[in-house]
Amino acid sequence: MKSIILVGAGLLFFLPFFSCSKRSKEQSLSEEYSVNLEADFLSPIAKDSILIDTHGDLFYNSIPKLDREQYLNNQLFLMGYNGLNVGVIDTTGRFTRHITRKGNGPGEIPVGNNASGWQSIDGGIYVLTGGNAYMLFVYDKYANFRYSLKLFQALPDYYRFPLTSFHFTEKNEVGKFYLTLAVGSTIYSPFTKSYYENTDVLARFEINEYQQKIVSAETFMPNKGLPEIKESLKEGKTYWFNPNPLFQIIGNKTYFMLSFSDGIYVLNEDLEIEEMIKPKVLSEVNKIKDGSNFLLKTPYQFYDMTYYQYKNFLSNLYINNLQVLGDLVIVQFSKPLKGKDFLPKFPTRNQVNQGKVGGFSQKRDQYWLIYNLKNGKEELIKLPPEYLTGIFLDKKRMVVEKRFNDIEGFYLMKYTLPNPIGQ
Repeated sequence: MKSIILVGAGLLFFLPFFSCSKRSKEQSLSEEYSVNLEADFLSPIAKDSILIDTHGDLFYNSIPKLDREQYLNNQLFLMGYNGLNVGVIDTTGRFTRHITRKGNGPGEIPVGNNASGWQSIDGGIYVLTGGNAYMLFVYDKYANFRYSLKLFQALPDYYRFPLTSFHFTEKNEVGKFYLTLAVGSTIYSPFTKSYYENTDVLARFEINEYQQKIVSAETFMPNKGLPEIKESLKEGKTYWFNPNPLFQIIGNKTYFMLSFSDGIYVLNEDLEIEEMIKPKVLSEVNKIKDGSNFLLKTPYQFYDMTYYQYKNFLSNLYINNLQVLGDLVIVQFSKPLKGKDFLPKFPTRNQVNQGKVGGFSQKRDQYWLIYNLKNGKEELIKLPPEYLTGIFLDKKRMVVEKRFNDIEGFYLMKYTLPNPIGQ
């Protein structure tokens, strides 16, 4: 049964569900920067929604990382209450287990934000928190707490980017495994050149499960070595809300992008750049960009910081998600807006200082770019603006997150394409 999952609401709804009516053809971008898609992505078909059990007074309101393996294993990790409550649902929306919550008790999370979960083959549950005091909490398959590690003490000059990529390896016969993270600097302001001249993008921790300790920790991939950062430093401009590094490790290769990259990096086992793939679509989109000058420090006024970040976010290419599926690399991206279309609507200084930015929302066209590693063919699928992160389960089935303004919670919308992608 195909289903839609609703989180955080108190009623069971029956809402329209949609499916692709025909396959999207390979498209190009015009000089005026509009994506010409002939395919009608959505056509109505009735399906029902499934309410997720919110498990008493514990409120879960998001999935920190929509993950294909988790979905295929019939479990999705939920996050809530400042990002530190962690639970599990199955793919029908049924709440199956509470893992941990914010607190100071054994196995509870005292500080941090945006917790994410992963489960090993033997059933062990690993909860990773974000922020400056990022930590790893480990539980057995029954959610009994085992131990925690203060990752930030091993790399004190770095923090874990919230809601970005991470990768665990399975532990070997002596209990050793590796954890790879997207990281940022705690020393330099991300608004300044110094940040990108002196910091790395990825971190890798070697951990011994049996000894319950961090064996080693190291950072990789200097920002200043990436072509898009080199260009920004040379021009003295930023083109991003935050770098938001995204990666997926498949075998001995890592596929990597920043939030504003128009190319896909292929890294070797040592996390060194081996190749850069330049899809035509992203290169064309990135011709229309609007940068902001680097600053000397983080803006003192909250309004100035918010304005700066929103302008960069909306004016430039933004990569939402990166997925590798066999010989296909799938990049979900948002199309830039022109400043004249959104800056006049930006909240006033008083509204921002009073926390009233929430009413400022701008719809952006979103797309899946499907790049075939074998033949270089590019395909596009357009998503409606209200849709969020999505993943492909296989070459025909996909799951996309969607939120509604008048409903507290979100849906997972499941689609099946009439023809497989990447042919």
